[in-house]
Amino acid sequence: MIAIVLGTRPEVIKNYPVVKGLRELGMEFLVLHTNQHSDYVMQGVAFGEMGYAPHHILPDEYTIGRAIDWVRELIRQESINLLLVNGDTAASLVGTVAALYSDTPLAHVEAGLRSYDKAMYEERNRIICDSTANLMFTNTEAQKRYLEKNHELRGKVFHSGNTSVDIIHDFSEMLERPVPGRYAYVTLHRKEFTDHKALMVSVFETLAWLAGNMFSRIIFPMHPRTRHAMREHAIPYSVLGNVEVIDPVPPLASLAFEKYAEIILTDSGCIQEEAYILRVPCVTIRENSERMETVESGANIISGFRHKDIVAAAVRHCEGKEHAFPPIYGEYGVGVRIAEVLRNGGEGLQAA
Repeated sequence: MIAIVLGTRPEVIKNYPVVKGLRELGMEFLVLHTNQHSDYVMQGVAFGEMGYAPHHILPDEYTIGRAIDWVRELIRQESINLLLVNGDTAASLVGTVAALYSDTPLAHVEAGLRSYDKAMYEERNRIICDSTANLMFTNTEAQKRYLEKNHELRGKVFHSGNTSVDIIHDFSEMLERPVPGRYAYVTLHRKEFTDHKALMVSVFETLAWLAGNMFSRIIFPMHPRTRHAMREHAIPYSVLGNVEVIDPVPPLASLAFEKYAEIILTDSGCIQEEAYILRVPCVTIRENSERMETVESGANIISGFRHKDIVAAAVRHCEGKEHAFPPIYGEYGVGVRIAEVLRNGGEGLQAA
């Protein structure tokens, strides 16, 4: 029995192709939800749109320790012989530690990403998952090559491609233009942003400037963490000027906003990928990125947090040449390729 451990909205979305692939091959599986994201808009709607649901949800208040113990107990109760985790979230760490201390094989989808910033929790999670996994599936050939050079890893490495390719393909006909005209699309929610009041105010003032001087519309579905941080820091919404702050939107609505945007400004890793696949220029409002292939192509610019650098990146995209967007994330069928390797016990794709 295979079990997918997840706990956040991005994981619900990113695991859709894996679930679909397992279903197509007639393989039994369970979805274990750590209940890290319990907000209905942030995860309940995502399950509905992706067409699957968790078989088990952590029944107690979420903590990492409780979630690990819960997964370990389910491994015993459900005779689980392989755990699968996706990405770099706390849930991926939960699944990894549960697998390690239950001596259960582990598969890590989205392996090999690195920002080389050890201050990031996500970076530490990635390293732990990769060092523990028996099977690692990479989004790009470059990430596969990186893992091949790491002789401390115990698992096999497979280049499967990015599951976002399957998601955008399968739901393409549902991605209708959400609003008329030209607009920029913004998402900002990372802890290294929301923990610092001065940083938030500075970036928000920059967005207000862009809304008043460059873009006729800036649409900003605000993450609950960002709203909470604004309350905690006593930041007034007026600092955002004419930026249109809206409630969080479901996954497919967000993809539709991305698809038709003139430009995307974000600190999200997943949205950097989605912007690239959708061929939309992206400005990453961070000091680094684990999606460096998108940066190297010129389609994604890391701006940092300073006003002049964010504006310069936006101007460069809006006034610059069109980008080629070479297909770094692979071809359609990622979920089935992953499922075939799982079915065949770690064989199928070319491994390191």
